[in-house]
Amino acid sequence: MKITLPFPRNRAGTPDAPQMARRKRPSALRAGLILGGLIALLSAGGLLYWRSQAAPATSTLSAPVTRGDLTVNVESSGSVKAIQSVDLPFQTSGQVKEVLVKTGDQVQAGQALARLNDHDLRLQVEQADADLKTAQAKLQKAQHGEATPQDIGTAQINLQVAEVQLQKTRTGNTTAADLREAQANLQAAQARFEALKGPTPDKVSTARLRLTEAQTALATARDSLSTAKTAAEQELSRATQSLTQAQASYSTALQNWQYVQDSGRDPYNPTTTDANGKAKPNKLNDAERQKYYEAFVQAEAALHSAESAVKQAQVSYDSARKKEAAEVPQAEASVADAQQQLDALMHPDKASLAGAQAEVTAAQAQLDKLRQGGTAADVAAAQAEVDKARLDLERLSAPAATSEIAAAEAEVAQAQTQLDTAKTKLDHATLTAPFAGTLASMSVTPGSVVGTETTAVSLIDTSAFYVDVSLSETDVARVKPGQSVSITFDALPDLTLKGSVESVAPTGSSDQGVVTYPVRVKFDLGQAQVKVAMSASVSIEVERHPNVLQVPNRTIQSSGPVKTVQVLYGKDQKPVTIQVETGATNGTMTEIVKCVDTGKQCLRSGDQLAINLPTDTGQGGPAGGDNGQFFSGPAGGPVKRVVVGGP
Repeated sequence: MKITLPFPRNRAGTPDAPQMARRKRPSALRAGLILGGLIALLSAGGLLYWRSQAAPATSTLSAPVTRGDLTVNVESSGSVKAIQSVDLPFQTSGQVKEVLVKTGDQVQAGQALARLNDHDLRLQVEQADADLKTAQAKLQKAQHGEATPQDIGTAQINLQVAEVQLQKTRTGNTTAADLREAQANLQAAQARFEALKGPTPDKVSTARLRLTEAQTALATARDSLSTAKTAAEQELSRATQSLTQAQASYSTALQNWQYVQDSGRDPYNPTTTDANGKAKPNKLNDAERQKYYEAFVQAEAALHSAESAVKQAQVSYDSARKKEAAEVPQAEASVADAQQQLDALMHPDKASLAGAQAEVTAAQAQLDKLRQGGTAADVAAAQAEVDKARLDLERLSAPAATSEIAAAEAEVAQAQTQLDTAKTKLDHATLTAPFAGTLASMSVTPGSVVGTETTAVSLIDTSAFYVDVSLSETDVARVKPGQSVSITFDALPDLTLKGSVESVAPTGSSDQGVVTYPVRVKFDLGQAQVKVAMSASVSIEVERHPNVLQVPNRTIQSSGPVKTVQVLYGKDQKPVTIQVETGATNGTMTEIVKCVDTGKQCLRSGDQLAINLPTDTGQGGPAGGDNGQFFSGPAGGPVKRVVVGGP
């Protein structure tokens, strides 16, 4: 590819002497000076030509000018770590009952991993729960007394009744309904008393009629019930006989059918004679066999029907017998009661007369009391009932002393604490995952005894990974969270993962005068087979310059602040020196910002730049003694130098 240079070209296509810009025609004096300079330059060129002939042969290398993104990276190394990892011991001692997972399993947060034998712990929870309920019952009793809600309700009702009665006694507040009720009670008591003293003919006649009806009902019941029982007994006998006949018929039909099935002959005429008078089996055809089968089926059905009839008859007989046994005594009791009432009506005893008289007296006294109102004694008695009912209610609902309530509350709190502790210990008997992850190791087995110092399970969180690296103070100044990172692994040379800077430590640490700062790089594992603790190299992109012109660092020659490159031009690949201004560099490639004193023209992508590496003369220095800069050869090869200068 040709390169557009800021130099005029002659007709032969070779570049003329460089000039930075066109100027006005020089004066004669200036022309003389220029001519002298050209003569001196030609002399120097001859000298250089002679020295080049004397110098050893050179090996000229080249590198292209490119355009693209230039990234500046900070590199370091570390080891892969999981975002979380934890060694889990049981929080209580005991014997392992079961292990629910194995090494390598994926577990969820809160998932049970292993359990201890928790029989004793469950008993402790039950005992603590019972102790708490006992303490709560004591506190309830201390706060509200020993009475039940029903007892308190009854006491409240008794108090209300006593207060109402006191009010009625004080004011004589008797209602018309109270008077009517008292009068009715008096009239009923008088009627009973008069009836006992001398019964009327109507009452005597009614009592005798009741006795006669009871006796008639007794006789009728005896006759009808006996007749019904006898009929049921006879029906049972007939059903039994029918069952016996059905059983015999069924037995005959069964035997015949079995004989037909076994022999195929007629059970009633098993043999017959042929034309010669010789006996032969009397075989049945299908129609004849069918008749014996139908006879068997009908006999079986008749048997079942007869059995059902016997059962029904037995039930009817038992019912009739029980009815007779129950209703006859009732009728006899009715006769005895009617006789007793008639005897009492005709011949009342003294005790009955005295009791009836007492009822009349009490009913009259109650009626008089309602009409007259309560006396002072009645009021005092009613007040006493109110006071007693109130004391009973207060006694039932009165709480215990403050100290007793405080002690009961303390017992409840202590019992609750013991229950919570027992439940916590029971919960600790199950080892659960604190987060979702992969089981790295399982060091317990069923039956083993563990303590709180024993690591039972190692768990790692494989949802995210990171690499911690240490950077120098120069490098860390260019690193900040969020920057893109490329990660490679010693064990997986073909794998490169993308990550980002998660955090940069604000403080560093010094080791033998070297200060380093921890930087954490996070990355997504994806489907890669990266393992925890693998060695990893990270390359942090701290700068990106998009679509810039860039050259290899080895093509740039520096002399103080001046930087130049040599463009290989023409078929002979003659180097032409161009001064450039550089920008960012990543240690391998350098950005070309502009070319100095060349106007708007500069390098282009594809131009070849010279790397002149003369071979070593073996005399301890660069051949020719020109301004050279040494670079190490590839793979430890011979040292070559870059030739700097014009064509």
